[in-house]
Amino acid sequence: KELSPANPTANDLLARVIVYLGRIDEAERQAREAVELDPLSVATQFNLARVLLYAGKLDEAAAAGRKIAELQPSSSSSHRWQVLVAVQRGDGETALREAQLEPDPDFRRFELALAYYVRGDRQASDAALADLVAIGRKGLDYQIAEAYALRGETDKVFEWLQIAFDNHDGGMLSLAVDPLLRGLHDDPRYKNLLARVGLPAAL
Repeated sequence: KELSPANPTANDLLARVIVYLGRIDEAERQAREAVELDPLSVATQFNLARVLLYAGKLDEAAAAGRKIAELQPSSSSSHRWQVLVAVQRGDGETALREAQLEPDPDFRRFELALAYYVRGDRQASDAALADLVAIGRKGLDYQIAEAYALRGETDKVFEWLQIAFDNHDGGMLSLAVDPLLRGLHDDPRYKNLLARVGLPAAL
């Protein structure tokens, strides 16, 4: 970063690393700078949305998510952050509407599993989650764990976090800052996983 102060890639990559270490304020500053330097980049907007969600700045996270969908409507996960913001707010209708717009069929299953659950439609959530589990070996192990976390099925969460860990799923980097996993923070299994991944204690 010091060598390339006007390089959006440097800002973006630094933000991606330090947010997982819990340095959210600094990550937000770097992510915002990356977007300012390259406002038409889907990658920088995506990372900004992620950081803002972890920072609890839900309005801004949703706005960054909408910008992604505007810049590249067919982009995979272009509605993910809008869904996750709505889930955090308990807004099942918005979560479902955004999930149905998700262009990636696998991430759509994940988002629908969350949205239907928040909306109170357990049967539809079960069906979406079953579909997600059926294709879970396609790199969505961590997302399956997140879906079970929302539902409060703790043993299933750890089953899938272990699978994600064994498969080197990149989602495991979010372990310390993921708002969907806050209910696990006092569980010794969670603290053990943090140590195994090499992450600091959860915020």
